[in-house]
Amino acid sequence: MSPGEAAATPAAEPPDSRARHALRGLLWNYAGSAATIVLQLAYTACTARVVSPASFGAFATAVAVSGVLGYFANGGVATCLLTAERLTRQLVTLVLRIGAVSGVLCCLATQAVTPVVTALWDMPDVAPLLRLIGLQFLVLPAALAATAALRRCGRTAQVVRLELTGNAVGAATALILLATGWDPFALAVPAPLGTAVLLAGALRLLRRQDLPDGERPRARGLVDASGFFSAFSLSQYLCNNAPLWLAGRLGASAAGYHSRATLFTALPLTVLAQGIGQAATPVLAADRGRSRQAVSDVLCLASAIGFIGFGVFAGLGPAALDVLLGPGWDVASRLVPLLAAGSAVALVVLVGDNVNQARDDRRSLLVCQAWAASAIAVALAAVVAQDSLPLLAAAALAGPLVGHTAQLLRWRAHGVVAPAPLLRVHAVHLAAGGLLALAGHLGAAAGDSPPHRLLLGCAAVLAVLVCAAPLRARLPLHAVAVRHGLLPRPYPWRLRGRSAPRPARQQ
Repeated sequence: MSPGEAAATPAAEPPDSRARHALRGLLWNYAGSAATIVLQLAYTACTARVVSPASFGAFATAVAVSGVLGYFANGGVATCLLTAERLTRQLVTLVLRIGAVSGVLCCLATQAVTPVVTALWDMPDVAPLLRLIGLQFLVLPAALAATAALRRCGRTAQVVRLELTGNAVGAATALILLATGWDPFALAVPAPLGTAVLLAGALRLLRRQDLPDGERPRARGLVDASGFFSAFSLSQYLCNNAPLWLAGRLGASAAGYHSRATLFTALPLTVLAQGIGQAATPVLAADRGRSRQAVSDVLCLASAIGFIGFGVFAGLGPAALDVLLGPGWDVASRLVPLLAAGSAVALVVLVGDNVNQARDDRRSLLVCQAWAASAIAVALAAVVAQDSLPLLAAAALAGPLVGHTAQLLRWRAHGVVAPAPLLRVHAVHLAAGGLLALAGHLGAAAGDSPPHRLLLGCAAVLAVLVCAAPLRARLPLHAVAVRHGLLPRPYPWRLRGRSAPRPARQQ
């Protein structure tokens, strides 16, 4: 096997090495996401001072319409490469061609639906904005496919830098155009321009990558897989946003409260789920998810990040949202803990879907999604009967809970992973997250203003973290980190909790 083939094929590496590469890729993904969020906040602050609310409304409408078509343009091509058992030059070339064709078709569809959108909304600026945003589809699927191939080759750091470069170039160009009077059309520039920069850089790196040769894949099989993943992503989008759409039935104020609280919890959920999925899917796909240890480690990571991370979010989120939104948003703040709990379980479910994708188990994906959709439908029916805003937020928790239960049953039936040990992992991480949530809530309750509550809540959470630091070895995530060499292995007597002499040094 050539060095290039060894680098391009994850299966050529030892499992521990692949796991370390995946965790390093996860850190790069999260660092890039944090930088992107900061850049987006700065860009939003600048544009808010020169763009009118009406222009922002027209832009948001155009983005919402193009987002539905975006699932067909980019929902499957990148997943096909991330879940491929072996990455070859022929496979990458074919996926890039399929992405180019699907992008052209979605761009034409965007131009075709523009008159319909203009007729439905009395916003004259929507049509040109939608046409400009639709140009992004000419390069978006190919860019996602190229970056997915680079991630499989271990080039996550370079991909993150390219994504940041594209976002920065697009935002800077839009600000320059706004300064010269291109309001509001400059708002549609960052998406296609940033994606074009990303595609150019990714193709340049991919051309230098020594990919191994292999058999020519069948185009029909890839098209079918891409279509399935696109439809599955669209169904997830519809189910996850159904409570938000139903909020308007409870009144405009209720819809506003629910939308702000949902946005507050959905942003970290999206960032965390994408980071874990992009880093872990290639490792799982290398052996089609047949390694029970690898599956357990990935789910343990999702459990720890979900339950502990969103536990902190549940405790500090209400005070943080009060600081961000100002007075008059108390109802939205009270929804944050329940939505944070739903986001914690949803993160585990999304990573579980990545496991099923790596196993190419489409039936399990459909069955689990059907159960989650049924639970959401029942919860929404109760909302219609009771007109309760907290019950609407509970629908975001009911769907993931039922969906993960269906995942556990399917995994037990197929011997993927044993449910009992995984449930114990969930219980430990849930207890840790619940303790941090309680500390944040009690600390924030002692404050007399939103900034004061947030400061006291952060101090309480930090105090609990410091006091609980000696117990970190009890967390299942700590054992996973030690097993993969990310943390030093403790001495056996430290694990047993009693003293013992140090072993004699070998001469």
